[in-house]
Amino acid sequence: MGKIIDCNKVNPQSGCQHVVRGETEEELMENAKEHAVSHGFTEVTPELVAHIKANIREETPEDASKTG
Repeated sequence: MGKIIDCNKVNPQSGCQHVVRGETEEELMENAKEHAVSHGFTEVTPELVAHIKANIREETPEDASKTG
């Protein structure tokens, strides 16, 4: 199992239910940056990176059964 971020934990106002996944933190961060574009982000600031990293968690078998 890898690592995940619930988009709605990073940006609750978005209402986005997407779950970003990656096998490593580096892969997860790249995937999160790509997803941020769908929310209109044109620049990933150090503050956004810190907020994303604060919401990373290990994927559980229950998470793995969900798509997002």
